[in-house]
Amino acid sequence: MLEIIKSDTHYDFMGKKKTFFAISLVMIFVSIVSLAVMGLNLGIDFRGGTKLILAYKADAVVDRGEIQKAIQEFVAKTTGATDIQVDVQDFDTGADSSDLKRFVIYTQVVSLISPEKRTANAEALKQGLGEGVRVEAVEEGEDKYFISFADRANVTDRTTKIRELFTSLGYSDVVVESEEGRRLDMEYYKTINLAEAEITTDGGPSPFDKSKEEFLAEKEAKLAQAQDKEFTATVEELKLEVEKAMSEKFGDSFLSVESSTSVSATVGEDLLNTGLIAMLYALIGILAYIALRFDFKYSPGAVLALIHDTIITIGVFSLFQVQFSQPIIAALLTVIGYSLNDTIVVYDRIRENITKFRSKSLVDVINMSVNETLSRTLLTSGTTLLVVISILLLGGGLIQDFALALFVGITVGTYSSIFVASPIIVYLDDYFKRRAAAAKEKDSAATSVAPQTTTK
Repeated sequence: MLEIIKSDTHYDFMGKKKTFFAISLVMIFVSIVSLAVMGLNLGIDFRGGTKLILAYKADAVVDRGEIQKAIQEFVAKTTGATDIQVDVQDFDTGADSSDLKRFVIYTQVVSLISPEKRTANAEALKQGLGEGVRVEAVEEGEDKYFISFADRANVTDRTTKIRELFTSLGYSDVVVESEEGRRLDMEYYKTINLAEAEITTDGGPSPFDKSKEEFLAEKEAKLAQAQDKEFTATVEELKLEVEKAMSEKFGDSFLSVESSTSVSATVGEDLLNTGLIAMLYALIGILAYIALRFDFKYSPGAVLALIHDTIITIGVFSLFQVQFSQPIIAALLTVIGYSLNDTIVVYDRIRENITKFRSKSLVDVINMSVNETLSRTLLTSGTTLLVVISILLLGGGLIQDFALALFVGITVGTYSSIFVASPIIVYLDDYFKRRAAAAKEKDSAATSVAPQTTTK
């Protein structure tokens, strides 16, 4: 049988534990300094921004690089900023993908309307819609206005009036939706979800027999008869300007901006905090699991190894200013699970050998156990890294960043399973033995001093 790594190795890992601890401390120190000085290059999903889906003709000769350059030029022209983050990915909806060529654009630009202009628009809407109308402009995120009237009136008439006012303000692409309209939308999508679950209540025709066009026609007819007082107006200025810029750049090859979705900085911060809390909960759960399955003295080694892996992986992203986005949080959680699996395999062999070789010292047992699992650890990590390296070299954009996180995390995780998690058991065992010896010596000293009695 072919052996890439011999199964009878006798490396003295524990004898070099101080050296490897020093290497780990240096890597952690560099990572923390980089995080403190340079910080993370947060992606749009954490920093806030806009996601656009652009559609081109199927035979259009266009690539991601050209689109990214065109978007950057557009942003620089409209905002004056030259350091705005722009990322372009291929996008496949799974339907009609052969008829169109789609790309998804991520950019930090959320709005082309200044805060002052947004406030002025709200005041103009109040004056144009009459007394008793409350208009609230969203301060962060997409250009959205919440309009509340004092009484209910015909939805179509008020929608038309709101659109006319925005047109007079210079905005031609505005989506106006009433509360009643949103309710009809929810009913429609609820019907679709029920149909997908094959839930039928009346034995009638499938809800899918009604097309989206038919639903919109019915919705318009119902709203023409409905009354409402709550409306939301979304100015799609960014979408419109991007369409103009892409049409000028690519001509007839460009078709349209199919959708535009904004993420505010506040939402992005919440997403980042939620991701970090998820990692914290994972570490707490692992601490409890190791303590229950093995022994308490095993838990700190496993958890410190995982913290070690996470800090160094994040440190690499900070040091090289690689974009840190939501997929990277997923990669870090994957790394935590992968590294823990390696550590569990080593710990299981240590526990088995401690029972089998009671006459050997703990250092010898750990050395033996790490050597016995070395082949499995390196081969498993090596084959996994082959796949990750392929994605890292051949992938692009966000998937490449995800692969980088896995590459760094798995490499460091394999290192920590051997050189960090196991040696910590030795240090903790020595610590507990010293405490026990000190307590025993104290008890002996207390009992050796006999009480003195005085006789008269």
